[in-house]
Amino acid sequence: MSDKNGKSIRRMHSAVPVMASVMVSAAYVIGAIFLVLEDEKSAEAQILAVNEVIEIPQIDEHEPQRRSLGYSQPETSLPDVIPSVPDFSADTLAELPEPDIVDAPEVVQPVFVQNTSGYETSSGPRIAIIIDDMGLNYQANLRILALEAEMTIAVLPYAPNATLTAEIAQAGGLDVLVHMPMEPIGLADPGPNALLLQLDDNDLEARARWAMARVPGAIGLNNHMGSRFTQDPHAMRVVLSSLADQQPLFLDSLTSASSRGGAVSRGLGLTTLERDIFLDHEIDPVSIRARLAEAEALAHRRGWAIVIGHPHDETLTALEQWIEEAQARDIDFVTLSRLSAQLEARGIDQIEASLQN
Repeated sequence: MSDKNGKSIRRMHSAVPVMASVMVSAAYVIGAIFLVLEDEKSAEAQILAVNEVIEIPQIDEHEPQRRSLGYSQPETSLPDVIPSVPDFSADTLAELPEPDIVDAPEVVQPVFVQNTSGYETSSGPRIAIIIDDMGLNYQANLRILALEAEMTIAVLPYAPNATLTAEIAQAGGLDVLVHMPMEPIGLADPGPNALLLQLDDNDLEARARWAMARVPGAIGLNNHMGSRFTQDPHAMRVVLSSLADQQPLFLDSLTSASSRGGAVSRGLGLTTLERDIFLDHEIDPVSIRARLAEAEALAHRRGWAIVIGHPHDETLTALEQWIEEAQARDIDFVTLSRLSAQLEARGIDQIEASLQN
């Protein structure tokens, strides 16, 4: 090249400002944007093409939970409440262990301290039925509500539908208890957030209050398992004392003949009741009917009986067949709150009668 050409080249470079490089960069950017837009249009076209062939169903945000709990969409409408689900593994909810049960000790007349105004007294035979382990099966709720009898349900606080189950039951006129998980004798798992003897007092109090908060409107609690825990008077005192400001009713399920739960509860001045009969320790229709006959006989002999069952198909079917028959024989089915109030009123009447003599 000549010096002239070289100089002209050098002059051309020196004459082109920085704008040249900016224009080049801008061209690349515009080109990139154009390509992105074309890609998005292409992707959108592909999605539309797919949607024309495949009908995309509407998503029900409750449906995955319904499937995981083993029930389908009910025909009746649900309350406008989204269940709060604790952060527990679904594996722990798949199958509950059977409760550890021993024969009940001699029945002791309970002592009642709560106000009973507004409750009618009755001298006829009364039976209070409690269905434990509720909150895991929505269809069981529907079957229990369809029974034309006053009843009480005990809701597991860790169940995903604990709060919703309590609200549905209360709307149907049933009493609700917290079915408090407690440590058993043996290796059976009482479930998440159970009350264990290895926990310190602060942890026991926190778990008990958490459980009560999970089942709003509960009138009290009974033990889920707990054959070991209920034998420890200190542990029971810690738990019940932490709830004493709510004046809960305590129903001792008596999974241990050595339970101190009832004695501690009465010592704290709480309304206290004790289970008489387990309906379905043997999940067999013949056995369940035999237990119901025992409950009816006890109610006629003593005036009342407290029985506990579980939401097994066999148990609910037996109750569906038996309740109307028992009502025809003048059995009065009552909630625990109604029974406790009637027994308290009767006790007061007996005291007043003895003072007048």
